[in-house]
Amino acid sequence: MTQETIASTLEPASEVQPRAAIARSTSAPIAPYTHSRRFNYSGSVENFTVPPGVTTINARCWGGGGSGPTDGGGGGFATGDIAVVPGETLRVVVDLGGGPFGGGGMSGLFSQRLGQTLLIAGGGGACSLDNADARGGAGGGISGSDARTGSWGGWTGPPARGASGSTGGAGGAISTNTSYGGRGGNTGQNGGADKGGPGGQVPISGMGGGGGGGYGGSCGGGAGYAGGGGGLGIGGSASAFYSGGAGGSSFVNGPGVTGGRTLAGNGTQAGGKDDPLYQSPVGDADNRGQVVLQWAEFTMTSGGPPDVELRQGGGVGYPGVRVEANVAFDPVSVTVALPADRGLLFGTQTLADYQLTVQNARQETRQYIGSLSEDGTSLVFSNVDLELPGTTVMWVAVSAGHDAPLGSTSLTFTVGGKTSPSTTIVVTPGFTLSPGGAPATAERGGAPVYPGVEVRNNGTQAIPLQTVTAVLPTDARMRFGTQGNPDHQLTVWDAARNITVYRGSISDDDQTLTFSDVDLGIPENGSRSVMWVCVSAADDTPSGPTSVEFTVGDRISPSTAIEVI
Repeated sequence: MTQETIASTLEPASEVQPRAAIARSTSAPIAPYTHSRRFNYSGSVENFTVPPGVTTINARCWGGGGSGPTDGGGGGFATGDIAVVPGETLRVVVDLGGGPFGGGGMSGLFSQRLGQTLLIAGGGGACSLDNADARGGAGGGISGSDARTGSWGGWTGPPARGASGSTGGAGGAISTNTSYGGRGGNTGQNGGADKGGPGGQVPISGMGGGGGGGYGGSCGGGAGYAGGGGGLGIGGSASAFYSGGAGGSSFVNGPGVTGGRTLAGNGTQAGGKDDPLYQSPVGDADNRGQVVLQWAEFTMTSGGPPDVELRQGGGVGYPGVRVEANVAFDPVSVTVALPADRGLLFGTQTLADYQLTVQNARQETRQYIGSLSEDGTSLVFSNVDLELPGTTVMWVAVSAGHDAPLGSTSLTFTVGGKTSPSTTIVVTPGFTLSPGGAPATAERGGAPVYPGVEVRNNGTQAIPLQTVTAVLPTDARMRFGTQGNPDHQLTVWDAARNITVYRGSISDDDQTLTFSDVDLGIPENGSRSVMWVCVSAADDTPSGPTSVEFTVGDRISPSTAIEVI
């Protein structure tokens, strides 16, 4: 029998109408998930970056329905939970790879990190052949559905076959003719060409199989883990044979996928229509597929008391963060970084502490030992159990060095890629400086007086030797010692009632004395010492109140008040 022309009632391949795209929409995630994102058909592979702190993604995928509103096959449904790494990229495929013309595309996810397919929902076969008996096969399930055929005039042949697991389905064919549909691609292969052209192309190398190409109308095979065979339509008024495209298979067993489940389409209807996130008419015949991702994120805020107060050179405080979620999370990495140039230490100068303490909602604690960075500014803790769901608080021990700048600062906690400042840290002086002793009266041209300051330990430890300066008041015309007997000494009366005398160096203008390596003599919290210098008033010193300015380390204070008469 000779081949006849395609019947005029068949829709020419060049005039195949595009399948309907689904309008963009949002929907609330399903508990316990806190976030969701819906991907619609875009014609290309899209990327999704796993948010900080997220270790599991829930995926729901609907393959594309085949062309033909009444005869195309519905797309399959695939879902599962995927173990992920914060910051990694998932490649999102929506309705790609269907066989020309009109085959439903696969929808699914591919791990860029692992280079492997995670899950796929198969697409339905197309059928716009204007024949009451021909149908496209539905996609999805372990195997895609076969197409149905229609014929007259004694022409017969096998229908396009649905994919079976990783094996592509055979294309439809007419037993008495050389015309045929393309074979569906095995996993990792493009769809086979029909007599007139190529099959569907896999969207990512190695991901699924393309649908077989359709011949003689809109009857391409559906893509999937493997592709469905392409159909054909050929004949004339005396005799003809029609087969829709067949459905592609689904896959839910990728690395790290748990709870995988697949539902095949049913006739022209998509699988998974009872899923609470299903959006009609996704995946139905003549409609595009869709992918919905859901995930739970924990919240992280500053934790612990309102402030952690640290004394310069004093004991430790425990700044931390608070982590909350209503679901469990896999163990994560935690990094704690000291602020730059703030003089903070993990532990104390004499006893380092590299522990992270994690306290769960039941007030139970667990300690983790961290690794200190080479520059000593951060600690890294591996495989930290966040002890969720609930509220967890975690902290480290830090102290302020003797030269730590005063004021507010904080640590930076990075938990599973999510960053937050710690409890506020307020650094206060290790010792205070104030006027010391009773006011002194200095007669012009008279005897010397001994103005000084009091130093008090605020809770610091091992206060190092300090540099002390004493500066005469500007334009007061006073001097250290007397006119005939200069005195460049500093006297320190320490907490143990011992007296130590230091000799200083005088500035060129005779206004400033500097003393190096002065022991303040205040070893314990609350202990006090007093220091003073010898000054006198000249004959022309203005009368009235004045004082000497003392600087001890980074603390500044006026001395005892001096009344010049």
